[in-house]
Amino acid sequence: MARLDEKVKTLFAVVSCILLIACLLFLPAYAADNDQGVLEIQLKDHREAIDDFAKLDITVDKILVSPKPGLMFWQTGWKKLTPSTATIDLTQYVGKKSARIFRGTINTGSFDAFHIKIKSSEAVLKKTRRPVQVKNTLGPMKIVFQVPAKGETLLVLDLVVTDFSDHPPRGYELGIRGYELYTNGQLVEKIPPG
Repeated sequence: MARLDEKVKTLFAVVSCILLIACLLFLPAYAADNDQGVLEIQLKDHREAIDDFAKLDITVDKILVSPKPGLMFWQTGWKKLTPSTATIDLTQYVGKKSARIFRGTINTGSFDAFHIKIKSSEAVLKKTRRPVQVKNTLGPMKIVFQVPAKGETLLVLDLVVTDFSDHPPRGYELGIRGYELYTNGQLVEKIPPG
């Protein structure tokens, strides 16, 4: 009978330890989900070939961010954000001017990638007043950033339109030149630096 009591006590201790470990692993993640911060994303265009255009409207389909999985590696994947502004004329946002495409509260956490999906683009050249194709070369980007609880993160993407027409069959292409990352109003990272 004494051996049975010892086995029950040992089993109770093991189950208690497992429950304690589970609580320590999952409770902080649950509590972190209740905290939220503000994420804002803006676009602007670098001054390469944008002066060739009378207008260059791009339509943003969706914005994707990839949370760092951490201990909960089974929750990897992209989180979809709906753009607040769908169509933007990039000719209007050169230099220091930028267009806000998203601002909203999201669950706090660390993120390790970003992807902006462009649905379509419509471009008209200044010289000829004719429409021209602009190939979208934007893809997922490795950008490590955090959205702090009750804080604000700003990501400004610097797009660039480049004229590759001197390398047929290529023409105008839309890509990314760099970005600026701000947390609570402070510049955290700028690519390229300068």
